[in-house]
Amino acid sequence: MVDILLTTYNGEKYLHSQIDSIFAQTYTDWKIMIIDDCSTDKTCSIIDEYINKYPGKIEFYKNNKNSGDPASNFFKLLSMSKSEYVMFCDQDDVWLENKIDITINVMKNLESKNEQLPVLVHTDLKVVDSKLNVLAESMFKYQKLDSNAKTLKEIIVQNNVTGCTVMLNRKLVSMCCNIPENVIMHDWWVALIAAAFGVVGFVNESTILYRQHESNQVGSKNACSILFLFNKFLHGGEIKKSILATYSQCEAFLGRYSRDLSLDQKSMLESYLMVACGNKLKRIKRLLCGGFLKYGFVRKLGQIIYV
Repeated sequence: MVDILLTTYNGEKYLHSQIDSIFAQTYTDWKIMIIDDCSTDKTCSIIDEYINKYPGKIEFYKNNKNSGDPASNFFKLLSMSKSEYVMFCDQDDVWLENKIDITINVMKNLESKNEQLPVLVHTDLKVVDSKLNVLAESMFKYQKLDSNAKTLKEIIVQNNVTGCTVMLNRKLVSMCCNIPENVIMHDWWVALIAAAFGVVGFVNESTILYRQHESNQVGSKNACSILFLFNKFLHGGEIKKSILATYSQCEAFLGRYSRDLSLDQKSMLESYLMVACGNKLKRIKRLLCGGFLKYGFVRKLGQIIYV
């Protein structure tokens, strides 16, 4: 059984398409767990329609007050999930019909080779506009991401796991309790756990239409465009803020799993935290000597300038 965790907030515009794509999956042993963050549109009515149409396939929960934090809502659902496998789902995308089949086959293959270990599987995505016109066949190529980045050292610096493509096994879910406050996003945190204690698997195939529109919480940008590069460095404060957030998350991860990490892992995380200390030259030296650079020239340059 696969639990599909879906968080909603004022999602009436695209929610039908997303839920329909789940019901069109070739793999059918699943249920949807939904938590709504106090929507003020017709989102809850749409969900009620599906509950009535497909009894037993949807569990629906509502927050008493708006949290404004998708990550906390995903973790809330994760704590309630009991199935062998879990997938994250956004309200505005469209799943290709074989998404679950492709992912669970890779998951079971990795589990057979890594018994009792936490396993995470993620895939590529097709980037589309609000009307589902394809902008890029591969988000990894579009954003210049490294699909081979699977180690704790790589992922502590830069996340390449997109939550809406992810599947977690039960062992990984069991390690996602007591989530600290300094988590940047749910997908990044579970990727860190899998990289530290288990296996991160990547499927080099797009299994989802990743919709880009004006209301995206997290979106996809063309990392090769001149406008993208200009905006990146024009808003240097945002780059610096994102770098500082990785230190806070690293500190939280080290504090949460210190007893379980190897000595080498703890030493590496402590070295990354030291990058934040000292004057500019010392920070750059620690960044370079520690090998903590992100993937891609532009991202590396941004780190060095704003570290």
